[in-house]
Amino acid sequence: MKIDARDIDHLTLNATNPGAVAAKMEQLGFTLTPDGVWPRCICFMPADEDIPNYIEIAESPVDFMNVAMNVEELKGEKRTFKWELEDGEVEGSLVVGEGGGPVPWLTVKQSNPDAFVEPELVVHPNGSLAFICVHAVSQDPKKTAAELGKAWGEDARVEDVLDGCILVRTGMVELLIWSPAAWINEYKAIEVMEPKRMPSITGIAIAVERARPLQALLRANNIPFAVTKGDRVLVSPETTGGLLIEFMPQN
Repeated sequence: MKIDARDIDHLTLNATNPGAVAAKMEQLGFTLTPDGVWPRCICFMPADEDIPNYIEIAESPVDFMNVAMNVEELKGEKRTFKWELEDGEVEGSLVVGEGGGPVPWLTVKQSNPDAFVEPELVVHPNGSLAFICVHAVSQDPKKTAAELGKAWGEDARVEDVLDGCILVRTGMVELLIWSPAAWINEYKAIEVMEPKRMPSITGIAIAVERARPLQALLRANNIPFAVTKGDRVLVSPETTGGLLIEFMPQN
């Protein structure tokens, strides 16, 4: 399947126990959409007002992660949601279409992207500003990147970042595809493991205002973390329920 992808619209954490995942994300200092309405989302201010920037937690018979690629025109299943916020009720909808691989992806068209930028939703106690990167691991990063670049259209950019890591990008949110050895070496500070299934999504990067307030919040909530070059704060997949989170300070 070939599309004209504008950007990674959002990442979906499909979980057999979504409530536990949501609770862990709240402990990490993220603001979530109200409890009781699934999926629950962690929303950020987007770079493009037509393309939201968020992480979705959904219920699923199996645990896996996929990226949703934003397109302008799409026929598919219409999904609606309604959140009750302090300032009133928020309604929205999106169309979900087919996708592909080798890293799991699907297509979405947002009917009401403004629903994901409500002031109550985009301010996070941990200082998070934006969801900026998805990490994936593949036995053959170059082949995986080439297949995704071809599927995602003419605007997809594919380039070597470093030995064992390839970038695929169509908009603001990057996808970094690592070889198992490069992945383990890059995140050895938290002793990441080679995933059992490949290619698969293994982590995300989040832009944050500053590192020290984040570290204080994590300590207060008894969340173990590591600090590495550039004051990046790493939280291991074991702590979050399967997803490495890399917080990247912006100043």
